[in-house]
Amino acid sequence: MYGLVLAGGQSSRLGQDKTHVVHEGRTLLVRSAELLRRHMPEVYVSCRHPERVPAPWPVIVDETERIGPAGGIVTALKKLGGPVFALACDLPFMEDSFITRLLEAREARPAGALVTAWRLNDSDFFENLVAIYEPGALPLLEAGVREGLYKLGRLIPAEHRHCVSYTEEERRFFFNVNYPDDLRLLRNAPDRT
Repeated sequence: MYGLVLAGGQSSRLGQDKTHVVHEGRTLLVRSAELLRRHMPEVYVSCRHPERVPAPWPVIVDETERIGPAGGIVTALKKLGGPVFALACDLPFMEDSFITRLLEAREARPAGALVTAWRLNDSDFFENLVAIYEPGALPLLEAGVREGLYKLGRLIPAEHRHCVSYTEEERRFFFNVNYPDDLRLLRNAPDRT
């Protein structure tokens, strides 16, 4: 199992590089990498600008044509050859328990499951950026990308997903920083350090 922090976006909606946003004394990028590192021995950062990634985190440069997170996951699956736990770099409230629970769910996945992901209770929405992608997902991802489909939620059919439900009360852990208003909410959140 490899950890993969997805940090390849341009942060255009936020208006600044979200990987450098500091929360609780660490950048969002470092926080996500450290979170994964507590659960798996090898963690990589998927991005386009390796010079922006602080030591000691190794980088996998996204080799696709700016197609979003799908490109980073495709590149990592090709290079690493094993399952990849993908985690977006902009989830400031994500916690160890969600990583552990997803890893445990993966161990109990049914045959044919190519992705293990979180899903909001009583909905079809699944968190494809807090998910474990099996090597067998690569052909589906590549086929979709060739057809111009870049949304991860459309690239892996439901029958190949193993989802773990989270409650409305747990939704805050999946809060991500995409817009200036999100950044304001983050800045006003209580510091837990």
